Amino acid sequence: MGLSDFEAVVLGNGEVSLRDRRTGEIMHPGLGPRREAELLYVEQTKLAGRLEAREPTPLRVLDVGLGAANNALAVIECARRMKGRALHLTSLEQDDGPLRLVLSEPGRFPVQAAHRQLLESLLERRSVEAPGLRWTWLAGDALQALERLEDPQDVICFDPFSPGANPGLWSVDALARFRRVLVPGGILSTYSTSTRTRVTLLLAGFWVGAGAAAAVKKETTVASDGPGVLELPLGTRWLQRWRRSSARAPHGVAVLTPELEQAVLDHPQFATRGGSPC
Repeated sequence: MGLSDFEAVVLGNGEVSLRDRRTGEIMHPGLGPRREAELLYVEQTKLAGRLEAREPTPLRVLDVGLGAANNALAVIECARRMKGRALHLTSLEQDDGPLRLVLSEPGRFPVQAAHRQLLESLLERRSVEAPGLRWTWLAGDALQALERLEDPQDVICFDPFSPGANPGLWSVDALARFRRVLVPGGILSTYSTSTRTRVTLLLAGFWVGAGAAAAVKKETTVASDGPGVLELPLGTRWLQRWRRSSARAPHGVAVLTPELEQAVLDHPQFATRGGSPC
């Protein structure tokens, strides 16, 4: 894999993003890289408030799918604005082609160009430190890299390629492994709003909520270990829609078994009162 596996593409809003030639998938195709990164992984995770919290420990953020570093840089820029807790950022990625490509075309990718020294150091050493920041790149298979995490994570920015292109990261087992590295009260944010994704998250042990709209998507998705940080937890109306859906099974499962169906129905999220009925 390398630079030739990716190409720059101009989105409808005029912003430039990347397309993976192997899968045809475009990174951040809706709102564009910068706005989507800010919306899903800064605003939706309440990152500023977490950085402001009077905690003695650093804020730990897991960036799943480094790609061209748009999400990671949005997180770093927020931390620098807030000047609160130190940020320990860990990125998971096995392909350095996207990052090398955007650095090779600074005129088309001004966000990365503004952080060129930081990104070049990350490419060379896989770990960089700056005042208030420690950024580590765990290269290779993401699930194997999870075993090398030093600490549980406060925020997970879950942005791999889609389940069709990268099914290994969207299974119940895989998402359960991400669930196990999340601290109590932590949050996972992702662009996917599919019924299959939400069922998979529920079966992986998450509580799941509706996230903000992103371009043509009326919602995105957030998940946590409980209802505390979810503004719009899935409730009875979603459960009714799911029962009528033709895509009721989790990712990687062709047909929903009675056991899996009962596991969804028995999820404590749907036994509580006072949550959102969405």
